[in-house]
Amino acid sequence: MKLGFFGADRGVTGSNHLVEFGETKVLLDCGMYQCGKFCEIENHKPFVYDPASIAAVFVSHPHADHCGKLPKLYKDGFRGKVYCTAPARKLAQVVLEDSAKLIGREARKDNIEPLFTLEHVDGVMQHFVDLDYHTEVEIGGGRFRLLDAGHILGSAMVVGEIEGRTLVFSGDLGNSPAPLLQSTETVQKADFVIMESTYGNRLHESVTERERKLLEVILEVVQNRGVLLIPSFAIERTQELLHDIDHILEANNLGKIKVFLDSPMAIKATEIYEESFSYLSDKIKDHETANTLFNFPQLEFTESKEDSLDIDNESNPKIIIAGSGMMNGGRILSHAVKVLPNPKNVLLIVGYQSEGTLGRRLLEGERKVRIEGKEVSVQARVKAIGSYSAHADQNQILMWFKAMGRMPEKVFLVHGEIDQAQGLADKLKADGVCEDVVIPSFGEVFEI
Repeated sequence: MKLGFFGADRGVTGSNHLVEFGETKVLLDCGMYQCGKFCEIENHKPFVYDPASIAAVFVSHPHADHCGKLPKLYKDGFRGKVYCTAPARKLAQVVLEDSAKLIGREARKDNIEPLFTLEHVDGVMQHFVDLDYHTEVEIGGGRFRLLDAGHILGSAMVVGEIEGRTLVFSGDLGNSPAPLLQSTETVQKADFVIMESTYGNRLHESVTERERKLLEVILEVVQNRGVLLIPSFAIERTQELLHDIDHILEANNLGKIKVFLDSPMAIKATEIYEESFSYLSDKIKDHETANTLFNFPQLEFTESKEDSLDIDNESNPKIIIAGSGMMNGGRILSHAVKVLPNPKNVLLIVGYQSEGTLGRRLLEGERKVRIEGKEVSVQARVKAIGSYSAHADQNQILMWFKAMGRMPEKVFLVHGEIDQAQGLADKLKADGVCEDVVIPSFGEVFEI
């Protein structure tokens, strides 16, 4: 068996790992790089392997950095099967269609061929196969199943029984326990593990602490009659925010503050959460129904551009949740131009920000930024709540890993910047749970 690493190596986007056994080739994720112009160049590069030779792709979850290049894979010749859970398939279609539209607009502007089109999205979606958790599928003599990763709705880790050995791909492990999702499942044994390390050297605040911080920020904006602007990933982060904001507004008698969800993609994703109610946590199912989950009186969905522009006419204080989560596109940018120069306002970062993105630069303290061709002075306060991350932190990763019971032969750390991956590698060795830990570079292939 060979493992090839072709994305999210010593970085956090572009997840793409190749498993070869016998004559069979299986991909674990086929993600897009997300970090500005440099990543656009990387995304246009040919695949290192022949897409037509790939028998199957397992998609751990439908974030663009894990599924975003599937239409390009199809465009370049892939005609195998794409396995994921049913909610992940529905969300992936939303993500890929949105990406195709954005890519098309940018390509027309730059007069270049788009990475892929809606036609390629439609093509690859015909190859998706829904796979329930714990249901086994055989590919080329290997047997594969999905377990609940607890990261976002329908997210999965992949367990492969290949040539008498067990390979586990963690996908992105969840920040469990999460209010909306079932907890991350554990794996009984593994000979080899490909494991994410996004927060491999960090710890999150507790859920209680995050609610306290969110309340504190909301009260600050109310007192200053300002705007709370939250760039949010359409899937999971937005839905958790809506859940928490609903609770905070009701518990603190803040019925007059309006909340705008200004993201067509997030609105579609929220509807899919409601449709996939049976996948949510037992706690949610005990206290909510699909009809009440994201339905509170202060919340307004703004799908059209006209509705988005009308938010400016609404009196303060108000909360605006808009995409994209790293501020590298979407409606968040037009809001940021208006919100950032005012010291009464708050920009609240609630998710991971890749190097080079506007969100990362603002989080690191840049006081002048260029947005949509305009020089913007940053006078608003920029705050962050780490526990809204859908990723496990170091302690959670270690708990998941140690639950396997016996030491795997080798662990490959991916999907983490080098300081995070190295911190996790050092901890795994220091705790005596794995002696052979590798942080692969792009293009490295290992025979195991």
